[in-house]
Amino acid sequence: MELVSIDIKEFKKDVYEDYKKLFPEEERKAFKHLKSSFEKEITTFLKIMVENKFIGFFIVNIVKDIKYVHLDYFAILPEYQSKGYGTEAIRKLKEEYKDYYGIFIEIEKVGEGRTLEENEIRKKRANFYERIGFSKMKFDIDLYQVIYSAYILQCSVDDIKEENVIEDIWEIYRTIMGEKRLRKNCKVIKDIGTLNRYEKVCIQCIQY
Repeated sequence: MELVSIDIKEFKKDVYEDYKKLFPEEERKAFKHLKSSFEKEITTFLKIMVENKFIGFFIVNIVKDIKYVHLDYFAILPEYQSKGYGTEAIRKLKEEYKDYYGIFIEIEKVGEGRTLEENEIRKKRANFYERIGFSKMKFDIDLYQVIYSAYILQCSVDDIKEENVIEDIWEIYRTIMGEKRLRKNCKVIKDIGTLNRYEKVCIQCIQY
C-alpha cells in the first residue's frame, strides 16, 4: 500500500466524484473551500493505492507550528471495504506523520443520529477507530449544530494533554474557517462542574 499526495486538479479529476458519493451533502465541504485551503497549504489530499489501484483517500489539515494532524475525511471505496485496507491505511498515515504528536478526528456522536440505522453506522465507525488505536477524548465538539466525539491517535508522544489538543485543533479550525465562522458555528461541549484549568480552556473555546 502507498499513500500518494495529489494536487487539487488531480483531486477533482480522480477523487471528487467518489468524495461526493461517499459523504452526505451535509458532511461535505464545498469544492471552493477545499480548493482554498489547499492553495493556502493547509489541506493535503492523499490517494490510497494498492498495486497501482486507487482504493480510497485521506483529506488532512495541517497548520504551521501545530503538532497535531487533523484527519478531515477518510474513505475506502465500497468494493475494497472489509478487506483490512482501512486498518493498513491508518497505519500508513501514522507513519507518514510520525513526527507529529497525534492524529485528531471527529466522529459523529453515537446515539445522536436520527434513526436506529444511522446510530448503528456511527457505532461501527467508532468501534473501527477504537480498534485501530484511536482514543476517545473527554469532550465533544459542536460543528455546525452536529455533535461529534473527539478521538486522537498518538504518534510521537505518550502523554497527550486534552487542553493542548483543544487549543491546537481550534487553531486549525480558525485558520481554515476564519474567526467569524468559528465563533458562530463551533464550540466544545463538556460537563463543567468545577473550574479546573482544563475546564477553563473549554469555556474559552466556547466563547470563540
